[in-house]
Amino acid sequence: MRYRIWLSLLLILSVTSSAHAGYWELHIYSDATLTDSTISDDSPRIVNIYVVEKGSFRGATGVRFAIEPTPGFTGVWLGDTTTHFKVGNSPTDVAVGYGACIPPPILVLTMSYQFFGTSSPCSELRVVPPACCSGVVAPDVDCFFAEGQITDLRSLRVNCPVATEPTTWGKVKSLYR
Repeated sequence: MRYRIWLSLLLILSVTSSAHAGYWELHIYSDATLTDSTISDDSPRIVNIYVVEKGSFRGATGVRFAIEPTPGFTGVWLGDTTTHFKVGNSPTDVAVGYGACIPPPILVLTMSYQFFGTSSPCSELRVVPPACCSGVVAPDVDCFFAEGQITDLRSLRVNCPVATEPTTWGKVKSLYR
């Protein structure tokens, strides 16, 4: 009987700890399909940039962060929109509450920027902790009513050259056989 109690306790502990052992990420994308993390600032225009929460967890109820440009980025922030409850602005400190436990991926925020075609090569927009906090905070990670920190933060690269590989005409033709 004792073994059954200990076995049950171990099983409960292992299930509980593995539920919290997920990863949390915030990504910035330049396209509405959420696949491209690069953009060219080559002409004056207004662009939308998307912040997405990803991870291997069951869901989250919100997130708090800021967006910081690196030196050389000349775009000007125009505003944020979201379908969720938002307090603050992304350049300084924004908290977004989802209103429920939502599984990833979650479109957290759409930011609008005015580009002028003048950003330096390989500048970035980065997700950073707001001034108040030591990290990017997810108030209810994995829907267990526990605060967690998002440590995998992905930036949007601006005017970075795309890597190329040397090839031959024969290799290109072989792709279409």
